[in-house]
Amino acid sequence: MDKPLQDIIEGCQRNDLASQKSLYKTYFNLFMTTCMRYVQRTEDAEEILNNAFLRIFRHIGKFAFAGSFDGWMKRIVVNCCLDFIKKNQYQQNLRIISLYHDYAEGYQPISITGESAQEKNLADVKYDKEYLLRLLQELPEMPRLVFNLYVFEEYNHREIGEVLDIAERTSQAHLAKARQLLAAGLDKKKLMHKLQRV
Repeated sequence: MDKPLQDIIEGCQRNDLASQKSLYKTYFNLFMTTCMRYVQRTEDAEEILNNAFLRIFRHIGKFAFAGSFDGWMKRIVVNCCLDFIKKNQYQQNLRIISLYHDYAEGYQPISITGESAQEKNLADVKYDKEYLLRLLQELPEMPRLVFNLYVFEEYNHREIGEVLDIAERTSQAHLAKARQLLAAGLDKKKLMHKLQRV
């Protein structure tokens, strides 16, 4: 662990406001993106993330500098996402949202007219990120949760079953369904791209 991060953590353990602010600012974009994979509304993701940071600050004294601090925090963020979904019986609200991570870093959409090859590639990457996030957000709730936990958080089906209170086979079925729906969405994108070139 690098010294500046260790100093921030130790400051947070002393309830130093400047250290807490620094930690929040450092990890906001990363964990906002994580939250946006679980819920569809930016307001819900912000609520989850604020609750996660409150939990992190409340329990940071327990972090003993053993293992990954990022991993320790991410586990708290994911648990807050799952708590939010369980508590609110979160329902899908199919909205298209731009990827918050890009805008939080000052990224601006690129004009398609007169752009350089590099700008066009950046526009394609941004479009792909937004499209993939939208596909994830449009999955039915259980396949979306299982896919996120399996792919991004690297839980196995037994762990997913314990967290979501479902059987391992049910977890496997939801993962297969998520993959099927994502593949169909990606195929649709390829088709749309081909039609635009005609």
